[in-house]
Amino acid sequence: MREYMCSSHTISGVMPGGPLASRHALGERLAACAAAGYSGYWLHFRDYLEQRAAGLSDETIRGLFDRHALRHRGVEFLTGWFFPGDSEAGAQEHAAFDAANAIGADVVNVGADFGGRGIPRRDMVGHFAALCARAADRGLKVALEIVPWSDVPDVAAALDFLEPANAGLVIDCWHVFRGGVPLPELARIPPERILCVQVNDAEAQPAGPLVEDTLHRRLCGDGAFDLAGFAAALDRAGVTVPYSVEIISPGIAAMPPDEAARASFSAARRVLG
Repeated sequence: MREYMCSSHTISGVMPGGPLASRHALGERLAACAAAGYSGYWLHFRDYLEQRAAGLSDETIRGLFDRHALRHRGVEFLTGWFFPGDSEAGAQEHAAFDAANAIGADVVNVGADFGGRGIPRRDMVGHFAALCARAADRGLKVALEIVPWSDVPDVAAALDFLEPANAGLVIDCWHVFRGGVPLPELARIPPERILCVQVNDAEAQPAGPLVEDTLHRRLCGDGAFDLAGFAAALDRAGVTVPYSVEIISPGIAAMPPDEAARASFSAARRVLG
């Protein structure tokens, strides 16, 4: 039977891009995840900063994870690492690494350039290798997400970034299906380099541009994605990481944390086992 982690957006109670990382207390969210059946959680680095600003120590934050037996732990979602020397990007990276060390996570999820800046691939690969080197100094791995509107839109592009020993990938079924990535392509990725698998669902056709459509995801089984085929492809490839349920939607954000956790976990379990 699969194990599942809850992604931060699934239970944050807010939509991405707002002033707060969550409207619910961290302890309340972690308790809801554990009660629903999750065995792990992805803490957003902004959430970590909010907890520290509220007076929680690293020991207290880690204790919340321990109390609720959420043994699978990761940190998301870092961007801007491809702007060397940028003070804000540097501060966010430091926060993400601190968050991972605080909760006992070993993976930080990151995204590439979503802004269409046209940064040469060679430069991006170099910036990513430098990020991985800094992460290695903190005992961490870095998982780069394939995203259709980024400069890592598919498997072929993603493979260019995997030279560092601690480099890996995030495979989100939403980006696989919306990006037209053939499921057999996933077998090209060494299974040990897939550090995070995210699951969700959506309508058969996008409702507008992908950058907007991604904010209207559905619970697993409530859309048109071939989730069984997606899981089968990863199983055949030998991928063993827990699946992370990432549902970004106004409807899920409006739910209390216990309801969001139960609905998202039970749907994933029903469809994916």
